[in-house]
Amino acid sequence: MKPQQECFTAYVFSDYIYLLPEGHPSRPKIEEWFKRNGIRKHRIWRRKTKEECRHYTETGVWGSYETAGIKDKNLEGKPIPLFEDTELKEYADSFCLERHMDIAGKKFRVSSVFPKAAAKTPTDKLITLIDKELEI
Repeated sequence: MKPQQECFTAYVFSDYIYLLPEGHPSRPKIEEWFKRNGIRKHRIWRRKTKEECRHYTETGVWGSYETAGIKDKNLEGKPIPLFEDTELKEYADSFCLERHMDIAGKKFRVSSVFPKAAAKTPTDKLITLIDKELEI
C-alpha cells in the first residue's frame, strides 16, 4: 500500500544516517545487506506543515492536523504512520488513538477506538446504514 504522504527510507547508524532514495539502482541489494546485518529501516516523512502559532491566530484551533508532522510508531512490530501528536494506546481487545486539541479556548480530547477483532469493517457498517436508508 502506497502511503498518502511522501516519505523516504533512512537507516540509522551510531555516527550517521544513510538515506536511500526511491529508484536507486542498487536499492534491493543495499536493503538486503542492511536487513542481514540487523540495521533497522526507518521512514522519514516529508510533509510541509504550517507553524502552530500562525495557524492558531488564523483559525483559533490549536492541535490541528495542518500543524502536525507524521512519525512512524510501532504496532506489533510494524511501522504505522501517525500524526506526531497522536498517542497510540493498546488494550487487550482494542487500539485507541488519542489527540488533544484546543479550539477557541476549549480543550478537547479526541479518541478513536478500533477493536482488534471487528465483526465488520467501518465500510461494511456504513454500507449497511445506507442500505437501510434506501429501504425506507
